[in-house]
Amino acid sequence: MKELFLDANAHLPLNSKALAAYSEFCNSTAGHGHPSSPSHPGRLAASVLETARGKIASLIGAQKPSQIIFTSGCTQACEWGLEMFFQIEESKNLTAACSPVEHSAVRDAFETLAEEFVGEVVHLAIDKDGLVKTGAFENVYPKISCIHVQNEIGIIQPLQQIKKKYLFSDMSQSLGKIPVNVIELGVDIGVFGAHKFGGPGGFGFIYLRDPNHWESSGAGSRYFLDRPGTPDVGGAVATSVALEEAISTLEYRTQNMKVFQTIIEECLESHGFEVIGKQVNRSPSTTFVHMPQKGLTTILKLGENGIYTGLGSACGSMHTGPSPLMKHLGREGGVHDFMRISQFGEYGEEDAQHFVKALEKCL
Repeated sequence: MKELFLDANAHLPLNSKALAAYSEFCNSTAGHGHPSSPSHPGRLAASVLETARGKIASLIGAQKPSQIIFTSGCTQACEWGLEMFFQIEESKNLTAACSPVEHSAVRDAFETLAEEFVGEVVHLAIDKDGLVKTGAFENVYPKISCIHVQNEIGIIQPLQQIKKKYLFSDMSQSLGKIPVNVIELGVDIGVFGAHKFGGPGGFGFIYLRDPNHWESSGAGSRYFLDRPGTPDVGGAVATSVALEEAISTLEYRTQNMKVFQTIIEECLESHGFEVIGKQVNRSPSTTFVHMPQKGLTTILKLGENGIYTGLGSACGSMHTGPSPLMKHLGREGGVHDFMRISQFGEYGEEDAQHFVKALEKCL
């Protein structure tokens, strides 16, 4: 049975080149060393770690390796990043604004820290597709948190157009799906998860426009760039290789994604289902469709035919009742009334036709 793995926004397996690089490192002299140790293996491990850091910095458009902080996954990156974000020009009188379409890893941490650090928290105005209404700002907000590529719908927020003094952005759905340059986007603190672009699970990193924001926290690596503990050097190596592979193949994979997206969305709409956000700037990797009373059953039936899609957010797939995201968009529908179809560019026209046949059979 042919299988299509169409829940890429939730997770991707480790890229084969990244796996080979990880294995090679672990079996090397450096793989026996702790980066903070003065031993020969330790010094080699430190060199490997900083080489990976430099490669990642270059690939996302950062200016120097010290702007990259390694973390244990994207959720930790969100928490650490927001801690630093709220400590920038700390004041009880500053306003902090957050888009209402953030992932829960950001939203929960943002609201908790806002209670401690600021006097007022506001939600940015959005349109029916979840795009921030940049023209609605009367004043420049001191601190804004806004996701780059929304994890459920795939819409791309116009970060460059947002009036702000400091910008925090969850960019975990961006790398490998659309071009990314943190300098051009005007991000002060950006967070990433490696498994979203074929890197290892449980590995993430933070981009800091100003590395001085990390001064109170960094005490772990030889160059004080990470927190105390044993750095996952193999994870950093695998992440740098997976990211390099994702970016070098982006043009080819984007062509696949656009063809696949067009074909399946035409089919879904022909059956009367609505594709959310179709008229705005979206990642070509993602289709989010409203299927009243049919979302979950369709997902399960497709799964029986070797096609694996998902609900909106994998982290919220066990929720019941109204979809939190759709409530923010002013739309009706429970969590199970939607289906998210997401890929990383592995599938093109032939696979899209296979999906269409299977979908029509299920319906």
